[in-house]
Amino acid sequence: MVIKVVPFLPRALATLFALSMLLAGGSAFAQQDTKDDGSEQASEDGSGKGIDIDVTVGVQRKLIPLAVPDVKEPGGDTGEVADQVQEILRRDLKLSGFFKILPNDSFFFDPSKEGMGASQIKFQNWFNVGAQGLIKSAVRTNDDKVVLDLRLYGVEQGQQAKLKWTGGAVPKDEVAEKVHDFANAVLEYYTGERGIFGSRIAYVRRKGQSKQVYVMQLGADGAARISKNNSINMLPSWGKGAIYYTSYKHGNPDLWVYEGGKRRKLSSKPGQNTGADYCGGKLAVTLSKGGENTDIYLIDPKSGKVQKRLTKHWSIDTSPSFSPDCSRIAFVSGRSGGPQIYVMDADGSNQKRLTYQGSYNTQPSWSPKGDAIAFSARDERNAFDIFTVDLDGNIERLTQDQGNNSDPSFSPDGRYVVFVSDRGGKGKRVWMMTADGEVQNAITEGSGYQSPAWER
Repeated sequence: MVIKVVPFLPRALATLFALSMLLAGGSAFAQQDTKDDGSEQASEDGSGKGIDIDVTVGVQRKLIPLAVPDVKEPGGDTGEVADQVQEILRRDLKLSGFFKILPNDSFFFDPSKEGMGASQIKFQNWFNVGAQGLIKSAVRTNDDKVVLDLRLYGVEQGQQAKLKWTGGAVPKDEVAEKVHDFANAVLEYYTGERGIFGSRIAYVRRKGQSKQVYVMQLGADGAARISKNNSINMLPSWGKGAIYYTSYKHGNPDLWVYEGGKRRKLSSKPGQNTGADYCGGKLAVTLSKGGENTDIYLIDPKSGKVQKRLTKHWSIDTSPSFSPDCSRIAFVSGRSGGPQIYVMDADGSNQKRLTYQGSYNTQPSWSPKGDAIAFSARDERNAFDIFTVDLDGNIERLTQDQGNNSDPSFSPDGRYVVFVSDRGGKGKRVWMMTADGEVQNAITEGSGYQSPAWER
């Protein structure tokens, strides 16, 4: 596929130029919060509360029809918990991109009159409404715990599926985690790979005149605020038990780390300290070091000390993204005249251009499967869209004709990509799509989102 693009300021480079402009007026963003170095974790963003999921499904994908009738309540005051279980199940399975959840009003019979066992279920009724799978669920209270009974049945077989999941009694605050795990087991049963529900995504959202870093759990309501100041915070990424992000708290774009409930400055060299990416004890970051050219370096993840300079070129090199085995790094360089995706060995050797189609390719994210790199590009309509490129340079388009789409980040299993889109006139929201682009879902409400980063 040929990507037709128009000359434009490279997005990754534009970010750096924007940072430079902020530096020029850095004091405006240096409003300090004396609590920023403390351990208070956070206010709620409310990004996922009550969201009505928007879904786009490609014509090539055939979804598995699942029936998820209301949760049974054998006894006790479990109405609120039953609603929670029902909401999580339906939302997770819908977001997965593999299932079509049949509407409850399509049932021409009363599912509540059925029991939980196979002998108590009229499978012919479920077959007649088009269900391939049936999820039966029941909750009851036992002292201060909730007993969960969740089962998947094959409708045509009339048998309970064997899942890698065990029910039982759990504390109320662990119900969501247990239900996410059941949804992951259902996905594994049908696809052979466990799901990613309950995984975490960091992102940036505007809060008044500032921008703050938050973390949300996929399929859950609300989000925890990570940065805590009145400044600009941006470009979050995940490390081992840590989150890295760039902050203008002290005027300069410094690299900070949030670890163990505390925030501390990691790299504060004059100029850019941005775009960190961690892998196997290595931390790649973009530095300009007080007026020097912008290049990619390895720094110590604990001390911030520079270990090695990986690129040294007259053009800007930025946006490092490690391969899953930590042996290679994808990055953006303008050395060919416009921003393109390059790859190099993790020691900086064997630097090679990967994208040759289009003149504006940025924001690489290497798939955990190792076979593709997602990136954003500006196309012939002056809009940003998401693409993937394999290591032979073959490109596939994932988004098209739906506003601007940017900031891709792969899921831990490589089957999904999270990104930002302004489609539908609802502002910039976080979306999630299957890695082939066939199913796309909005996973936040409101607007003002950017830079989602999936924990791996």
